[in-house]
Amino acid sequence: MRKFRNLLGSLLSISLLSTPSLVLANPQPARSNDIHPMYQKAQQELPKNYFAVYAITDRIARANGLDKKPWRVVVTSNYTVNAYASDTNLLTFEAGLMDQLEGNASAIACAIAHEMGHHVKQHLGYGPAKQEEARLQEIEKAEREKLIAEQDAATQAALGAGFAAGAVEAGNRVGGTAGGIIGAFGLLVGGSAQQDARNIEQIKAQIEQQAQERYNQRLMEISQGHELEADELGYIYSVKAGFDPNGCVAVMDILGRMPGSQLKDGSHPAPESRTEKIQALMAKYPPETLKAEGETLLKAKTTPLQYETFSYEVEQGGTLSGLKILPITGTTTDDLQNYLQ
Repeated sequence: MRKFRNLLGSLLSISLLSTPSLVLANPQPARSNDIHPMYQKAQQELPKNYFAVYAITDRIARANGLDKKPWRVVVTSNYTVNAYASDTNLLTFEAGLMDQLEGNASAIACAIAHEMGHHVKQHLGYGPAKQEEARLQEIEKAEREKLIAEQDAATQAALGAGFAAGAVEAGNRVGGTAGGIIGAFGLLVGGSAQQDARNIEQIKAQIEQQAQERYNQRLMEISQGHELEADELGYIYSVKAGFDPNGCVAVMDILGRMPGSQLKDGSHPAPESRTEKIQALMAKYPPETLKAEGETLLKAKTTPLQYETFSYEVEQGGTLSGLKILPITGTTTDDLQNYLQ
């Protein structure tokens, strides 16, 4: 989720500060009733929390054709119920979210797929662009309204001292946007024949306030729209990978318990409305159909994606470390061999 600060997302980019380094675990003998052999090496090498996100991300990528580029995953030690998309193909999951979703791999899969969806839809790039477009449009609209208000000052002077009493009638005569402003601000202007500078400034201040309110509303609509798009992809991607569609409902249940989650004017839709839309998606995209589509791709790609740890300094200070899940071509050296033989 520019920072999609919660699983819930944001449109502005964020910086990740110091993150605990990922250290591969010492290989341990596989248990007799362990998971599929293709994942046993990763299970032995990776810490428990990283193994879960690796295996899920790998399966989602292969089942949805999202394996042609690397994915980077960071699991923090912060105990907050949060996950977000940032940077380029970076998925961050806070320890608090992983803890709350413990025991429900399908819920974790939906959370991971949701954040992958933000990247696929390029929300991190288009979000700020849409915000700037909305800002410029509202500024332009406010400037037009302020210019009309100044022009109306001359109109009011011509109407004479009886303007206040006849503001509505005068507004009807002037008509259009100018007439609307005259009527709306009749009481503010008063009955004087000349509108003084103070009244003009008050009108301008109201115009600017209204423009800010419209802008805030548009930002909310942009953010909420992106979250719903990511919810849809989260459902589709995770179910294609073979996970239970009710995992997405479980995520919303967790989010619905968070303070402030029920506010209707936030950057994210209320969890209940998101749950309703997910249930509608189950009817629109039947789980059985999605799973069949995913199984076809998984059967064609039977080798899990490779992985390697990464750690580097970030511009804002500190170190970012985590797990890189390589594309289907493997490392650059692997792919280069195809051209150097």
